[in-house]
Amino acid sequence: MVNPKNFFLDKEKLRTIDTIRIIYLMVFMVCFALTEAGRYIYRPFIYANNINDFGIADSMGNSGGIIVQIFFGLMLVNPTKTKGLRLIGFFVIGYVLYEVAQLILPKGVFDWKDIYATLIGGLIALGLFLLLNKLVKGNKTIYKF
Repeated sequence: MVNPKNFFLDKEKLRTIDTIRIIYLMVFMVCFALTEAGRYIYRPFIYANNINDFGIADSMGNSGGIIVQIFFGLMLVNPTKTKGLRLIGFFVIGYVLYEVAQLILPKGVFDWKDIYATLIGGLIALGLFLLLNKLVKGNKTIYKF
């Protein structure tokens, strides 16, 4: 039976800096830089040149943002594989629910492209997570506090 206090967290993993946690940090930083480059370089270029990119520039924040959020959460929590899958599901469902809530929020702007971008970004993050967990065989502990 699942202990509700430990649905996402594992006290020992939370206090451990290991190889996979460092990799999560690096993926977070790279994805953050790419998302911000997309927002401040790619999006203005697309808009200025009136290029139809099928809504990629419009939903750059959601597609990249969900990957950034997921790997930031993974880096902070340092979960086991099962708990990492739960965390990814939590973030994706939260983003989608927030986008749907835009329909009733006072200044909310609902856009189907944002939901699609969130789901695609979530799938990319899931794929990266599974790949990293498969590639990192010996998850060496660097520091434990």
